[in-house]
Amino acid sequence: MKSNQLAARLVLPAHQQLNNSSLRSHNLELHCARMGESQLLLLLRLLLLPTVLFGWMDSAGASTADIYKGARLGHRIVQTRYGRLHGLILPLDSFRFLRSVEVFLGVPYATPPTKQNRFSPTRAPAPWDGIRISDKYSPVCPQRLPNIQNETAALEKMPKGRLEYLKRLLPFLENQSEDCLYLNVFSPVNAGANEKKLPVIVFIHGESFEWSSGNPYDGSVLASYGEVVVVTLNYRLGILGFLNANPNPHAHARVANYGLMDQMAALHWIQQNIQKFGGDPNSVTLAGHGTGAACINYLMTSPTMVRGLFHRAILMSGSAYSSWALVEDPVLFAIKLAKEVNCTIPDDINRHHEQIVDCLRDVPLEDLYMADIQAPNFLTSFGPSVDGVVIRPGHSNLDIDDLMARNSRRSSADSGFQSSAGGGGGQGGGAGGGGGGGSGSAFGGGYFGGGGAGAMNMGGHYDVLFGVVTGESIWRFSAHDIQNGFEGERRDKIIRTYVRNAYNYHLNEIFYTIVNEYTDWDRTSQHPINTRDTAVAALSDAQFVAPIVRAGDILAANSPPPPSGRCYFYVFDYQTKDGDYPQRMGTVHGEDLPYIFGAPLVDGFSHFPQNYTKSETALSEAVMIFWTNFARTGNPNEHHRQDSSLPVSKERNRFRSITWENYDPLHQKYLEIGMKPRIKNHFRAHQLSIWLRLIPELHRAGMEDVIARHNLFRNHDDMDLYEGPVKPDPFGISTAAGATGSSSSSSSSSRLLLVDEQLMMKKGRGLNASAYLNGILGGK
Repeated sequence: MKSNQLAARLVLPAHQQLNNSSLRSHNLELHCARMGESQLLLLLRLLLLPTVLFGWMDSAGASTADIYKGARLGHRIVQTRYGRLHGLILPLDSFRFLRSVEVFLGVPYATPPTKQNRFSPTRAPAPWDGIRISDKYSPVCPQRLPNIQNETAALEKMPKGRLEYLKRLLPFLENQSEDCLYLNVFSPVNAGANEKKLPVIVFIHGESFEWSSGNPYDGSVLASYGEVVVVTLNYRLGILGFLNANPNPHAHARVANYGLMDQMAALHWIQQNIQKFGGDPNSVTLAGHGTGAACINYLMTSPTMVRGLFHRAILMSGSAYSSWALVEDPVLFAIKLAKEVNCTIPDDINRHHEQIVDCLRDVPLEDLYMADIQAPNFLTSFGPSVDGVVIRPGHSNLDIDDLMARNSRRSSADSGFQSSAGGGGGQGGGAGGGGGGGSGSAFGGGYFGGGGAGAMNMGGHYDVLFGVVTGESIWRFSAHDIQNGFEGERRDKIIRTYVRNAYNYHLNEIFYTIVNEYTDWDRTSQHPINTRDTAVAALSDAQFVAPIVRAGDILAANSPPPPSGRCYFYVFDYQTKDGDYPQRMGTVHGEDLPYIFGAPLVDGFSHFPQNYTKSETALSEAVMIFWTNFARTGNPNEHHRQDSSLPVSKERNRFRSITWENYDPLHQKYLEIGMKPRIKNHFRAHQLSIWLRLIPELHRAGMEDVIARHNLFRNHDDMDLYEGPVKPDPFGISTAAGATGSSSSSSSSSRLLLVDEQLMMKKGRGLNASAYLNGILGGK
């Protein structure tokens, strides 16, 4: 490189202001026309040393800072398509079987979605001059965090283990900004200089569509141990990520899934730049947890997704089939938000819904997030929804057959990503086709129901690894519930609430089917602990297990036979000895993540627990080998040299002797991951037959001459029957706007989401959305 090309300005964004007072007080100009590159790098390392040593405690939390104590500026500058980056070297050589990694934090992958770019499709980043020092995480996207300040009140809503987990996680999420579209790259040292490029794992975080970030998930250990490049990222969440005010997306498509568009934009950036970090753009695996897995499920089926942006998918504890995975009536929540912040509701919302978006674009951020827009229990207020572009109409009926088959054949010429150099402010995508009015993708409501194994071609050209843990819904219960259990009456309230919010037809029949299945009839009396356990099992199966098995069945049925198409199912069944939850409770949602990211190998980091046994370290090694082998070849069994180079031990031999067999809907073989791994088949077969076969048959509209009230619960609006907010009946025949029974009117109005909630679109009944909305609003 010529020396005059090194003349540069040190670019330090606002979120990366340094502790070094000399750098804070001067707008540093490095006029380096006479400097060699090595001299420039030396100067940068000397000037930024205090930042590298001390900045981590502020930006990443103390536990992550522990493994970064020896971090130093790297020996090279990476030239990306948009500008130059200078990252960190993280020495991990002191830990067994690890080597140093190169870390680039806070790398912009899109133009900041601020001001007029709020509620707009994602745009490519603007190029920058000089060298960007990538040693700090970016701010996370704006979000309303769980309130745990009053621990006593918090424990009435969550287990103690969940509270302890959030105490570690939330400090990573306090630094927020609308300028948040950044990613982090973790790569083995010298990977960028090697001709042979490494597979890439892109992690899409979960927790919620409304809060969390990719920042807490440090990919350094996984990258080092598995010899892969790991990318984590932030994407827009909640209101800013998923606002949809369009009542008629099948006729007037408009981008509303901005968070999903952000993920697509990050994948474009990876295709353009990841080779410079040692990654192979032709071997990209998307891995997501919870809501992140649901996002990947949508990307696999989206007509906007360009073929070739990713090649494999790992769905962990989430899919697009869960009741929380797609907002059935997003306009309802958009209007509630608009009214909260004093935006005018147009007289003809069908034609002028953009006025709501335009008004909300100018509302101060703090006002948007002061509004308390509550969703019914087990549902989501601001998450993915049918917008006609990223998610097309047809998710509510058998048109999904043709829709998804078309999507899997789409040409790579179709793209919803806009370049800042040539793209305007258009909305991207074409008008939506297909049938039903997008009444949702929720598992339980039958929105995909009725089709056979081929009802949805969810990208059969992707290799897929998917799975769950054994106690997915434990975190939903209070500390008292976990400690003492509860009686059958409370269980019935919980299940009744789920049934009302997830289904529309034959609610009584569905409710009694579930209660019958999850009652231990061998016992003459039901102990509160046993009742609690059956409620946990019912919600886990309904919200996580059945939806992901349904997705796996469809993916496997639409894939060519191995080795062309491969599908693997796992069940993670191990509780950390020094973890957050009592033993014998079952493995909690997210308890597999520390093992996937390699926390036991370095005595814990980030928001994960800190203490692990020797056996737990071996378990983490095995999981990382399976995951990275899958990312490398599509087959978790193809052992890489890292595996064969490890010393023989009893713990490791347990996994080396296992051959993980391919999943298919007939044999349904899966790997049970724990201290005694084994191949099993038909996980929770009888329970899942209820959710996947019987309940969809019960959840049919029935004959036209059957009165609508037949589908509702007896005393449908008696709030004493439920626990938490519920949606109004879908037929508009509730006996009262309040509630019957002993509940107070104020309590009822908060728990029965009526009045404004009667804005529900009734898409399946063929009503004119605009007339219906305006009739309910009565002029505003």
